Order: sequence, then C-alpha cells, then structure tokens
Amino acid sequence: MATKKKPEQAPAAKATEGAAEGKKVVQKRSSPIEVRLRPEDLMRFDQVCRVSNRKRPEVAREAIIWYMEQLEKRVQDARETLVEARIRKMENRMAALISRGNIDVGVILELIYGNMPAADRDEVIKKAHKRAAKRLKSKVEEVKDIEDLFKKELEKAAEV
Repeated sequence: MATKKKPEQAPAAKATEGAAEGKKVVQKRSSPIEVRLRPEDLMRFDQVCRVSNRKRPEVAREAIIWYMEQLEKRVQDARETLVEARIRKMENRMAALISRGNIDVGVILELIYGNMPAADRDEVIKKAHKRAAKRLKSKVEEVKDIEDLFKKELEKAAEV
C-alpha cells in the first residue's frame, strides 16, 4: 500500500489591523522547524526555558539566531585576519624599502661629509638639511593626499 505524501505548505498569513492607517497588514508566519534532541539535552533545554520563564519556541529562536550571528562573526573575523596579515606584510615591505633608502642616504652623506673641508662642513650640512625639510614640507602642502604625491614622484622617475 502506497503512502500519500503531504504537499508542502506555504507559510500561513495572518491579517491584522494596522494601528496607524486603519489598513489590514498581512504578516507571514514563519515556517516551523523540527529538531530532535537527546533526552539529556532536552532536559537542559527545558531547564533553560523554566529558569528564563520563556516558552520553548522563543528560546529556540533566540539560540538559533545567536548561533548564526556567531558563525557570521567568525567568518568576518577570518576575513579581517587575512586583511590584517596582508597589511602587515605591506608595512614590512615599506619599512624595508625606507630602511634601504635611509642606508643609501647615510652612505652618500658620509662620502660627501668626509670629502668636505673640515672648516665649514657642519654649517653646510645644517643648511642642506633645512632646505631639504623646507622642500619636503612644501611638497606635502602642495599635495594633501600622500597617494597623489607618490604617483607624481613615480611619474617623474619614469620620465627620467
């Protein structure tokens, strides 16, 4: 004997009066979910319901929503961790480039300083430092966005 399969039912609609407009508002009922629990888990669940003075569906709905939010948070945290790692790697690369540039500048400065007449080398270096700082300040004021500054400098370097 063949058993009949029940057709899937669509969520029932409930009509209520809209307080503000006096119109009927249709609210869809949510679909029921059936869950099987081990007897000891069911006892714990019922205890939570009793302690919190709430009905099973309310506690179950809150638990499911909380669980979904926690999963979404884990996924988001994993994404952020990947982004943080990429940013840290870029920072390390930039720091290495800056360090190499500073070493090169230091070598050039030592060569120039060592080959200058001893009488006025300190004064010349101070003046050069002031001029370089002033030049950099004017460039930064000229271009408020540092990204634009880098692009302009790269374009200049490519032209040479």
